[in-house]
Amino acid sequence: MTSKKNIISFPDNLNIKLSGIDTMRLHEHGQAIFVHLSFDEKLNSIQSSFLIKQILKKGMLDFQLTDFMFNRAKGFHGPFKSKLLKNSDFKKIDEHFFFESIYRIISKERKDTPLISDERKNTFLEKIELMTKKETDFFILNKKLANEPKRFEHEWSHALTEYHEFLILNYSSNNIFCLLLAYD
Repeated sequence: MTSKKNIISFPDNLNIKLSGIDTMRLHEHGQAIFVHLSFDEKLNSIQSSFLIKQILKKGMLDFQLTDFMFNRAKGFHGPFKSKLLKNSDFKKIDEHFFFESIYRIISKERKDTPLISDERKNTFLEKIELMTKKETDFFILNKKLANEPKRFEHEWSHALTEYHEFLILNYSSNNIFCLLLAYD
């Protein structure tokens, strides 16, 4: 017979708290949204795939997003339906690829869209650097917007021309940050 204290268990009910939402206009057609989640449990004791699965299951990142609107809404995950997302849609990436992706997205030239100013770009990057210090894992949502109007997942998704989502698991501060970049 084995001792119960030798059995590894996962918390059935992670105490995930929405600690804050902060938005930053990059320019008139783009915005960055920072969602901050905190936990009572130690993140480094929980497998990241299980953690992401629980965040999705609990709807912690359920919201509707258009140009100037960001509302919590059950069943919606930005331009996607929540029920169609799974933890395997989030791919782990290294720090270099994360920052390279961010810089490429905010520096990209878009039709009828101004470039982000150098001052705003620096402020944005400084904010990200504060979230990514020390022990951190990075994930990117590997899901694309549909280009065909009939294939949009829901009625709000057509309002966006680009959508990028990153999860930042900061083990040293025991926080998860979700960074959303949206362009209309």
